[in-house]
Amino acid sequence: MKTNKHQTLLLVKNKRAVRARDLVQHFAYSPGTARSYLSYLRRQDLLQPTGAGYVLTEKGQDRLHFFEVTGCRGPACPLCQGKTGFLACPRCGYRMPKQKAKVLKKRDFLLAVRHPGVYCPRCLKLIFTEGQAELLGVPKET
Repeated sequence: MKTNKHQTLLLVKNKRAVRARDLVQHFAYSPGTARSYLSYLRRQDLLQPTGAGYVLTEKGQDRLHFFEVTGCRGPACPLCQGKTGFLACPRCGYRMPKQKAKVLKKRDFLLAVRHPGVYCPRCLKLIFTEGQAELLGVPKET
């Protein structure tokens, strides 16, 4: 899934400051792409560089607040889907109540590996990676 401003600004808010390696780890970007994306958000005056990394500017905080209230333009954004109280599967359209969502543990099957994440109970498609689910506050399976 393509990372958008909403997810990146939320990551910056949660971590207080981010560096390119945080985007590499969280969103599986290449190091060059992560640096370029942070620079892109800085040019838009959403982030500013400090000694600890990039932090939110006042405009970045306002944009994040806007996303929290109205959602972003990406209809498939997992963070905005949760505003309705349901998570929609991108493959089959099944609407799972947000309260029932759990991050499933990594599991080795005979011929495949299920990586940690939130999966659709109907078609078993990955809805969120573990990192995206962490941003949403989805609890892990016990």
